[in-house]
Amino acid sequence: MPIIVKKKKGESKDDVIGKFRRLSIEEDITEEVRKRTAYVKPAKARYAKKKIILWREKCRRRAKKRRY
Repeated sequence: MPIIVKKKKGESKDDVIGKFRRLSIEEDITEEVRKRTAYVKPAKARYAKKKIILWREKCRRRAKKRRY
């Protein structure tokens, strides 16, 4: 899906560029480009997913300890 940013009256070029940057960050376009430019071995992809899961569990444990 293309991102279309139109300049409104009174907006500077920097404002329009900022809007585009925010929209591209929200849509995770840069992450998708990085993923598609280089091949990632399946083992490394699994390792990365596992690492994220472990990190989330660690954060949840910490948050749970703070509640009590």
